[in-house]
Amino acid sequence: MSRTSTLILLGALTILAPFSGLPISIRNVLAIVFGACVLGIGLSMRVREVRGAQGQTAETPVAEPEPAPPTISPI
Repeated sequence: MSRTSTLILLGALTILAPFSGLPISIRNVLAIVFGACVLGIGLSMRVREVRGAQGQTAETPVAEPEPAPPTISPI
């Protein structure tokens, strides 16, 4: 399951949790767990995005041309 699909599923579970008929203490625990999962997945997606952007904009070092050897005088 992709990260995006997992986020959608966690969002749906978060919306449906108040209507589940579970005791309040269990719903509170589920809300914390779902929130922590969303946070972790969101952070990992952000890190991947930033690393990808850095890789695209990084300049490749240009090699300095070697100086020409001194010419020998024909005299």
